Order: sequence, then C-alpha cells, then structure tokens
Amino acid sequence: MVLRSPRPLMATQAALTDGQASRLLEKYEESGAGWFWETGIDGSLNYLSSKVSRAMAGSGISPKSLTDLVDNEASLAEEASERSLSFYLTSRLPFEGLVLKSKGQHDVWWSITGEPSHDEVGRFRGFVGFALDLTDQKNSEIKLLQLARFDSLTNLANRDTMRQALENSIMSSVHRKHRCSTMILDLDRFKFVNDTFGHLVGDQLLKSVSERLVKIIAGRGQVGRLGGDEFQIVFADICEQDRLSSIAIDIIHSLSQPYLIQSHLVTIGTSIGIAISDYDQRSAIDMVRDADLALYSAKAAGRGAYRFFATEMHEQALLRQQIEEDMRRAIERGEFHLVYQPVVHTVTGHLVGFEALVRWTHPTQGIISPGIFIPIAEESGIITELGEWVLRNACLEASKWPENISVAVNISPVQFSSQSLPSLAASAIAYAGISANRLELEITEGALLNDTAKTRSAITSLKMLGVKISLDDFGTGFSSLGYLKSIPFDKIKIDQSFVKGATVPGNNNVHIIKAIVGLAGDLGMVTTAEGVETEDQLALIRELGCTLIQGYIYGRPMDAAAALERTKSETAIADGYMVDRAERRRIIRAGRIITDSANEAVRMRNLSRTGAMVETDLKLQVDDHVWLEIGMPAPLEAVVRWTENGRAGVKFMQAINLDEVLQTKSKSEFSTFVPQYLSQQSVAQYADKERLTPKALLRR
Repeated sequence: MVLRSPRPLMATQAALTDGQASRLLEKYEESGAGWFWETGIDGSLNYLSSKVSRAMAGSGISPKSLTDLVDNEASLAEEASERSLSFYLTSRLPFEGLVLKSKGQHDVWWSITGEPSHDEVGRFRGFVGFALDLTDQKNSEIKLLQLARFDSLTNLANRDTMRQALENSIMSSVHRKHRCSTMILDLDRFKFVNDTFGHLVGDQLLKSVSERLVKIIAGRGQVGRLGGDEFQIVFADICEQDRLSSIAIDIIHSLSQPYLIQSHLVTIGTSIGIAISDYDQRSAIDMVRDADLALYSAKAAGRGAYRFFATEMHEQALLRQQIEEDMRRAIERGEFHLVYQPVVHTVTGHLVGFEALVRWTHPTQGIISPGIFIPIAEESGIITELGEWVLRNACLEASKWPENISVAVNISPVQFSSQSLPSLAASAIAYAGISANRLELEITEGALLNDTAKTRSAITSLKMLGVKISLDDFGTGFSSLGYLKSIPFDKIKIDQSFVKGATVPGNNNVHIIKAIVGLAGDLGMVTTAEGVETEDQLALIRELGCTLIQGYIYGRPMDAAAALERTKSETAIADGYMVDRAERRRIIRAGRIITDSANEAVRMRNLSRTGAMVETDLKLQVDDHVWLEIGMPAPLEAVVRWTENGRAGVKFMQAINLDEVLQTKSKSEFSTFVPQYLSQQSVAQYADKERLTPKALLRR
C-alpha cells in the first residue's frame, strides 16, 4: 500500500522504522476508529483492513470493489453520496469525507476519503485512502432528526411533521383534482386522570391511546400527536363524509374502552373535529383551524362526539371573541350588577338568605345571558377578576341585611383552584364587616375533579375562617360519595333537574331526592332544593324533609333594593302554579293553522311537548279542533283550551318530541336569525339557541 510521506520530523524526533509504522497502523485499524483501503487500475480492492474484511465476511459479503462495501438502499442523501463515489472512482478524481452506510452491517456509517495513486512516470495505478467510523455521530444525528420530527413519548409524528404531511396532501389533492381531510382529537377527562393518578400513568395512557389510534387507522392515514392530549390524523385519499364518520365512530368507541395501567382501571373518551379540503386556496393552517372549530362544536355537544366543520362555526368563534373583548371593558365600565334570589326555610317559611347572581347589561345589546358570558369568562381567565368583584359586592350588600340573613356566592372551578381564594374571602368579609358564617361559597362537583392537597388545603382554610361551603348541583356532574365523606360540606344543593317533574306519576326523581336528603341528614348536612316553582313541588319537597327551598315560587332574582326590602319581612309567601307544567320553549315559528272551514297563517310561541300558544286572526272557540302545519311530516292535531286577544292555547292530541319539532327548521331560515350580537331576546329564539348555545361557546 502506498502512503504519503510524513511531515519532516523535528530534529529531536526519531524517524519511525517500518516495523514501528506497521505496528501503529495495525493498532489503529484494530481499534475500529478507522480503516485503510487500496484499489487497482480496474477498481478491484488490493487492500482492505482486516477488521472490515472480517465484518463483511460475517455478513456473507465478499467485496470485490470499494462500492461493494456501501449500501445502495440508504436514504436519498446517502444514495447521492454513493453515486458520487462511483463517479470519483471512474473519473479518477480525489474525494474527501463522503458519508456512506455500510452494507450488511446494522447502522454502521463511514466517512471515506481517497486519492488516485500514480507511479514514477505518472501512470495511474488505482486509489488509496482511508475511512473514519461515523456510526456514533450518525446515530446522534438520527436521534436529533427523530426528536425534530417525532413525539418523544409516543413516537408518533409531531406537530411540524403533521403540518408538512397535511400541506403535502393538499398539494397532491389539488393536482389530482381530489380532496383530503384531517381530524383533530382531544381526550375527554385526561386531565382528571393525570392529576388523580400522576404523570406516569398519564404518559402510559397517552402511549396506549397512540397504539389504539395507529391500529384503527391501519395505514389509511398518518397519525400524530400535537402535544398534551391532542392528536391529529391526516388522510391524503379519504374525503367522503360517510367513510370519515365511520372512522370517527370507531375511534370514539375504541378510545372509550377501559385501560388497565399500573393496576388502575382508567376510562376516558374523545371528541373529534373533522375538516375536508375543498377546491380552494386553503392552507394546512386553515384546515387545522377549521378542524379545531369543529372539535369545539363536538365538545359542546356533550363530548364523545364528532363534528364536521361548517362555515357558521367561524361566526360563533368571532362572536365569542367579541363577547370576550366586550366583557373585559364591561368590568371597567361597571356594566355588571348583582341580583339576589331568596332562600327560604321549608318548615317555617322564614327567609334565611339570598344567592347572589351576576348579570350583565350591555350598553347596546341589552341583557347578556349568564349562560353565554360565564363559560367565556372562565375560559379566558376573566372570571378571576369578575369573581372577586362579585364576592366583595355581595358581602357589602349583605352588611345591610339583618344578622340572620346569609349570602351565597358561586365560585367557579377556576377561582377555586386559586390559592388566593381563602385570603380573598377573608378580605371581603373584613371589609364588609360581616360575620364569616354569613358567607356561603357554592362550588360544583367540577371544581373537585382535581382533588388535590391544594384543594383540601383551601377548603380547610375557608372552614377555619368560619365560611360555609355548599356543594352545588349535586348529582349532575362526576358524582362521588367520596367527596361527601372527606370534605366537610355544610350544605348539599339538589339540582333543579331532579325537582322538575318529580311530582309527575311514575317519575323516579322523587326517589333520588329522598336518597340525597337522607344521606345529607346522616352526614349532618343541610339540603336546599333548587328550582321549586309550583305548589305541588313545594309540598313534595316539604314531605321529603328538605331543609331549604330556592325557586321562583318564593321569588325570582331581584335587584339589591328589592332584596333589602324583602329582608324586612320575616316570612316569605309562596306564589306559583298549583301543579307542575310541561317544559316550555320560547320560540317564534311561522306556520299554518287549519280548521274545518279555514286555512290561515299562524305564529306559534311557548311550545311544550303537550301544547303551544299561538297567534292567529282566526276567531277560535274553546274546544275547537285544529291542525298545525309547522314543517313536520304531518300536521299536528290539537284542541283549543283558551283564547284571548288574538292568542290561543292549544293542547296537542298526542305529545310531541320537542327536539324533533325544533330541528325541522330549514337551513335557509337560519340566516335570518344570525344577530350581530346575543341579547336576552335573541337567546330565546330557537335559531340562536341552536347555533349560539352557551355550550357551543365552551372551549375544548
């Protein structure tokens, strides 16, 4: 083998003998750090370091030329280098640092350098060169590439890779005159699992979810994790709604099956938003945004659902943003005010307190429903500032009432998770100059999902102050009797959904109320029945032994002045219908009313499953039989029960499904109901309630 002459040695250095040089070269070759090679005129190998020769022989390879050592099926970049090696050898040009993958050896990489060799008269004799082992460096590069393109926990594609995949799918679909699609998935109740069982269980759950997703998709698309509990799927060739619906249903079903992780049986769910490309200029960012809005809608539908993107979802998002901006200014401008609903003792009929409720009167849009602005306030963080304002003002107002009248304030999960809540309550009490036991903080079961040491510490601190704690809307959330055992509640509030219909024969609500009252009594807790509106409901609640009553029968929420006036009377007077009526929906629906002798236009309002109030020019009489055409497959047969000034109450001959009736509104009619903003009046109309329901404004 021909080697270059070494640099001239310093005067103090001794020249290497041939034996010394051979031993040093042999030692270097055996170290594995590098090796030497030489070819003849025809390109065949004249010399190859013995360690490389043995490794090749172990892989069943007998290299005849230098190119036989490298893998021809490496990545594109390495293929380019391999072709360059052939080019240099054929062209008899020197080369340096060509990065090539070894053939036959698992993930072994080399950096090969060589130069042509000539004899004394300049005739070409072949190539001589050396190679350095780059395996460790190359593996590090691969790991870095893996980290850059894939999620380290699940090994799924990450956000950037999924964005690139979607962009490529969009470009390909445009060229093929086809469409692609994407799904955005968000896990339901993952935070609860993570906080309850710890991050190790949460991480393992994400891995299990990833495995199930990959199995379901089965090569039909690319699955990726965007971060947290959010996943994405890109389909380059699937755009049909029925196929996507089928896949979404399979995903929801599979991910909702229990997971056994570290001896914990965990159950979660998922919601899915789907966007399909169109023959337009939408980018990957646009499609992800659309899928996010569809996911938003799926969560609003009650979770465990999927929704396809629709253009009106943009209107909802813009509306939500506008409400948030207006709400921030509303606090500064003093647009919020409090109203107070009486709480009455069941047996004595004495007024014992009020629940403070926040209301918002917009300067141009009027009254904004709390069901609209409260969820947005919680999501945006405005609830912290708004909640402090409510708490302080409620305490100040209570300072004007008799000492035996308390005030209850709702505390959102966002507020309850703040460590500053006990100090805020203490400050509000002290500033108002009221006794701590006159303040009652109402929390929902949702605030207890993150049942942590901080949560219990906050409750303990509040109890030490003397503040009373109530569990609101009991039985409607993720109910756990463990809360009642471990948290010292003073009161349980029975949700109005149990009171509603409890007096109807055959309704099971009465048994649920009785069980809650009995449980609370055994635990030494007070019970409040919410939503009591009628005399028969009042009698039932008294009979079942509920401690307190709150509902329209003792008064609707009233302003501060009216509440102060009410405190001057010790006994509250019940005022409501004698019996529970069927649920009514305030709507405006145009249609036709048909009698034996006429067929006229009619406007229907206050719809229930058993009847409606209608406005008509017909001279109707009590007990007249009529038929109503309001877009249903067949006219609704009804009988007139009362008439007054162009209005009439009709009773349907057969009870109807309210949701089925309301969903018959044609799609074209919706455009006439899209307001510039929400008001109390527009919320009462079906079209706005359907498209701009408070749930639809909840974030995923």
